[in-house]
Amino acid sequence: MSRHSADPRAAAVAAELAPYAWRDLTEAMLARRVIAAADRYRVIRLIHSVPGAAVGVLDPLEPAASGDLRVGVLEGALQRRRWRGSSLDRLCVDLLAALDAWHRERESLDSDARRMLDDR
Repeated sequence: MSRHSADPRAAAVAAELAPYAWRDLTEAMLARRVIAAADRYRVIRLIHSVPGAAVGVLDPLEPAASGDLRVGVLEGALQRRRWRGSSLDRLCVDLLAALDAWHRERESLDSDARRMLDDR
């Protein structure tokens, strides 16, 4: 995979992780950093969508909270593979795909629960 991923979100996450010895991180810390970088990307895109708004100078990225539910999702994805042998770009694409699948599943469960409650 090229440094310029077809997925700009994955490329942004990879760029945030690149300065770190990411292969030396624990699964939990890597997951927390991926989540923080993905969240930052979403916020930056939102700001850019507002006419006249500017992002400004960004502080160093802080990892997501260890209690964030998404940390466990990515930890599980990392534990099921030999991620230290992956390229950073490939790893980011795969982890974001795991997050997207988790979000879709949650939305589906929420929708099913709402439908069940409406049927009562």
